[in-house]
Formats: sequence, structure tokens, C-alpha cells
Amino acid sequence: MQKVDVCINYYGKPYQTAVTLLSLWEHSSRHIDRIFVIIEKVQPYDEYGSVPLLKHVLKDLPVEYVYPKHFYYAGSPPVSWLSDPEKRYGLKYQYAFENSTSEYLFLTHNDCLYKSDLIGEMLPVTLKEKIAGIGLIGQCWNCPAMSAKLCDGATFESYKPNAAELKELTVLYGPPREKIHLELIESGYIHPLPECRLNEYACLINVAAYQQNVFPKGDILPLGGNWHGTDWGTIWFHEMYNRGYKFVNFPFEPKMIHAPFSNNGSGHVADSDLDLYRQTEKQAHEYLLKNSNISGGIPLSVSMEQTQIRANRFLGKVYNKVRTKLGLL
Repeated sequence: MQKVDVCINYYGKPYQTAVTLLSLWEHSSRHIDRIFVIIEKVQPYDEYGSVPLLKHVLKDLPVEYVYPKHFYYAGSPPVSWLSDPEKRYGLKYQYAFENSTSEYLFLTHNDCLYKSDLIGEMLPVTLKEKIAGIGLIGQCWNCPAMSAKLCDGATFESYKPNAAELKELTVLYGPPREKIHLELIESGYIHPLPECRLNEYACLINVAAYQQNVFPKGDILPLGGNWHGTDWGTIWFHEMYNRGYKFVNFPFEPKMIHAPFSNNGSGHVADSDLDLYRQTEKQAHEYLLKNSNISGGIPLSVSMEQTQIRANRFLGKVYNKVRTKLGLL
């Protein structure tokens, strides 16, 4: 069975990133060729100095560190971005999609805990038929069709309402992104539904199918883009599905736990809540101390105290100056 490449975008959280990749490697190493760690140019709380720490903890893994010169967090970038490879690499995962030589690329968030060989369980499905992707489908908790018990990730292909029916459901149940849903319905985006996507926090994606259809070779917006206000991959999923590509729903729990150190099941909240960020990083650090055998130990993160964060900012500035002189920025 061919090995896969792995891609993870590093947006802070050095210890949670380490937990993610070390636990993934523990269970699925025999399926993994390369691991792309994309160091996003913008980091939460200016935490640039934690990259050497991450490299120390992951030093025994086949990691390729990538430093995009640009940063595009969310939305639909202009064509000028998509036609420029340096800018295009500023979109999540895009560098790995364009540079992977494996048949499939495994995407993971950097706040996951793998409990078993999820990749090994997904791969046999890809051998039965050519698919565009496999993973958990749909953000059903935000979808009015799920609220009405008409659809879920396993049945999204069969539930095909017309525009009037979907609009009525949306108004009736008032999902969190109601305004965006209504705008998309008016624009003709009916099926898959607005919240349908292949959730990219743990999924396998067919590299060749992606490259053939997505910029720069194709005309579909990269997975790292989206309709403004929706999540990554919504446009890509919608367009690929409507071109006849197949996606397989594969729920990951309990094989993988998303945001295991957060009490709200989401990793994004910590990006704007420094106290929560420190708390989850501290728990991840403690988990590593108990469960990892890393030579040289695991030093305390510079994200634990405010004075250390200030020192980290200084280290980050020095780090970026060196990278600028070397032509890496």
C-alpha cells in the first residue's frame, strides 16, 4: 500500500502540535512518507520563537518545514493571489498539495490526539474506488437540515431540497450562519448544502484529483479558501462533488480526539483567548511529559507566562531577521 504525505499548518500551540504529530506517528508511521509542517507567517500572540522548540520535539520525524512568505487566513482570495505561487502558498495546506508526490495527502489540525491508526483504516477504502477524499463530512451542527433530522454526513448525497425548501428550513431553524446560507441559496448553491464539506481536521485527499482541478492547473479555489464566513474547503468540496467526484464519510471518533485539552471541543477559541491558550498548552505539555520519550526532555513552553511571551516575541524578531537575510522571508 502506497505511503501518504501528511500536512499540518502550524498556527501556534507547539505542544498541541507535538501531541498531534507524535500520536499520529505512533499509530500510523508505517503509512507515512513525509510530513509537511507549514509555519504560517502570522502567529497567535506573536509566538514565533516556539518553532525551534517544535523542531526539537519532532526531531526524529521526517518533517519538512515550510515558511510561506504570505498569510491568507480565510475567504476567497483574488486571482492575483492564485496566479502567484508565493502568495498561493499563503493559503492553508496549498504548498503540500502542490509539492506532494504521494497519491493521497493526509490533513490534520494541530490540536488533535490520535488514539489508533486512523490513516490505516482510511487507506483500504481508497483502494476499492477512486475518491476525491475521505473523512468526516459536514458541519452538521450548523445545518438546518440536521436540525430538522432530514440529513447528516452519511446521507448528504441523497437529501436534495430545492431552493425554496432549503430557504424555508434555514429561516425556520435559524442556523448560526443564516445570513450566509440565504445568500448562497440565492446564488444557486443548493447541493451540497452550505455547511457540507470534507472536514479538514483529519482527512485523506486525492492529490492528483486536487491538482487537476484546483489552481494553478485547474479553476477551482484551493481548499484553503472559502465563501466569506464559511469554513475552509466549502467551495472546493461543492465544486468537486458537482464535477462527479466521490467523497466518503468516515467519522474519526474515538480514533482521534479533536481539541482534547479544551473543554469546548474547539481549538479556535484559544486563538483569541490567551488564558485558554496557556491552559491547553500546559495540559499538552504535561501529556507529553507522561507519554513521550524524547531525548533532552521537553522544555517548558515560552507561552506559559507573559514575561516569557515577551521574550518569545524578541526571539521571533531575531529569528525573522536571520530568515530575511537568508532570503527565506
